[in-house]
Amino acid sequence: MERIRISSAQFENRSGDKAYNLSVMERLAGKAAAEGSQVIAFHECSITGYTFARRLSKGEMLDLAEFVPGGESINALTRIAARNNIVVLAGLFEKDKRDRIYKTYVCADGRGLIARYRKLHPFINPYLSPGMNIVSLTCLDGNAGSLSVMITTL
Repeated sequence: MERIRISSAQFENRSGDKAYNLSVMERLAGKAAAEGSQVIAFHECSITGYTFARRLSKGEMLDLAEFVPGGESINALTRIAARNNIVVLAGLFEKDKRDRIYKTYVCADGRGLIARYRKLHPFINPYLSPGMNIVSLTCLDGNAGSLSVMITTL
């Protein structure tokens, strides 16, 4: 069985500043790929920030949240993955067409979204919905084995 090299990265993100956070993620993904990693996993809500959201209104949360797939951040993660030939895992706030908001963790490669996980017990903001209809937990499946994602609270 082929070995998978996975990097994990946590950085001081800027609350609500997706462009900045994605730029840091691109730099770190490039470094991880240069060091031989096939996968890089970022912390939950790495794209959007997290704790500042406890005081946001539903309208502010909807402005921050994105559709998954189809949102700008998923497109940015796809570009980052393609440029660096690496699978990227990251977190953000997701919205759906019914204005429900989720705390979501995604997996993307150079072709696009592979998987997403909606946290079952979100608690930082009262407008977050619990995840139920999980699209897929399997993020990477191949000769090297399988990788699945989940957000946990300890």
